Amino acid sequence: MMKSRFNLSVKIYIATIMLIAVYAAYRAVRTPWWDGSVLYGGIVFGILMVLSNFSPIKLPKVGSVNVTFALHLAAIFNFGPVISIVTEIFSSFIIILRMKEKTERIKEVFNVGQIIICIYIVSLITQPWVGNTIIIDMNLISDAFLVSFIYFLSNTLFVTLVISLDQQSNPWGTWLTNFKLLTPHYLTLAPLGLGVALIYYFMGTLGVVLFFLPLLLARHSFKLYMDMRASYLNTIETLITSIEAKDPYTKGHSERVAAYSNSIGERLGLSDLELEKLNYLSLLHDIGKIAVNETLLNKSGKLSDEDFGHIKQHSRVGAAIIKNIKLLHEKDNEVVLHHHEKWDGSGYPYGIKGVDIPPLARIIAVADAFDAMTSDRSYRKALPQGKAVDELLTNAGKQFDPKVVEAFIQILPELSMDAGAAGTETTGADEKNANLGY
Repeated sequence: MMKSRFNLSVKIYIATIMLIAVYAAYRAVRTPWWDGSVLYGGIVFGILMVLSNFSPIKLPKVGSVNVTFALHLAAIFNFGPVISIVTEIFSSFIIILRMKEKTERIKEVFNVGQIIICIYIVSLITQPWVGNTIIIDMNLISDAFLVSFIYFLSNTLFVTLVISLDQQSNPWGTWLTNFKLLTPHYLTLAPLGLGVALIYYFMGTLGVVLFFLPLLLARHSFKLYMDMRASYLNTIETLITSIEAKDPYTKGHSERVAAYSNSIGERLGLSDLELEKLNYLSLLHDIGKIAVNETLLNKSGKLSDEDFGHIKQHSRVGAAIIKNIKLLHEKDNEVVLHHHEKWDGSGYPYGIKGVDIPPLARIIAVADAFDAMTSDRSYRKALPQGKAVDELLTNAGKQFDPKVVEAFIQILPELSMDAGAAGTETTGADEKNANLGY
């Protein structure tokens, strides 16, 4: 039997969420809600929710998002929480039956549990509206946004905490990486949910089915953003492949530099957003070599001053290339531009020194130098790891930022040397996660 990979804190957290979810479901069922006239409408809402649950969009790191919340909001306005809760349990039951790994089943159980809690919290706020005449005014609209915000806050809080406990990462950084850019899209579901509630109130189930189309458009906007992001990542991988095809000695170099850089960044306490940026930039740090003649890159003898002058241009060219990558911010190209600057100011292209060198460039400089020293090149054999470490220590405060060198030496024994796994992005399992899930 496969054992769960979760640490003790994650297990305790998931168990706590499930106990609260069971209590919330029990309280919801005991709340007066049943009316034979709502059966047909409830079934229609349930079917639409199930369809939405089976159409998730994966988040940058782990988990996924869908537009089920708008339907939850509408159903809660009209019927209370029971239909939404029953639908979530039914959807998750079907998903769990299809899952083979115990770990993924536990994730799904957690997801349905935290969604049940979110639904119940929102139902407590909307309870005065259920079964009563809906008065359309600004208060109703503002209340819908308030409910949406509370649901979003609860949902993201539960998921952020479990991800942070599992990955031992900073909760704020985890939230920023996974949910910040989705916040405005998610909040647009508030008026959509209110609209669905009003359509059902005035037009019945047929109107709800027709109004489901805007929800599909909202899902499409989510997917466009994530697809654009994936497209940029694929472009980065293609560019790296094209560079390394010119120089067989540096095959895997960018991935290893990214792995080293990420480990250094974690040791230095960078946020998840900074680590993600560092990963992209370290993968792309040598992109400018695409403009360097292959003969120079593979030259076995000593380079002339003229040859070295040509090679030094790769940092400028690389910065110019990535300046137009929309996944990165406008000044991120300066990291690539300055990754060959030295702590004492003797580097290139501008000879800046010390803290004037971008922090991420200082990290990449150490990772780049270590991998260059410990890899075979056309002009020499790889140095032993111990010798490379001695070189880093000797040049700390001269070529390299001493704090970065210190951090690298500390994490070096823990580093995985598997280049095939280096520099890749962590993704969540391919599962149904209600709204925002783990």
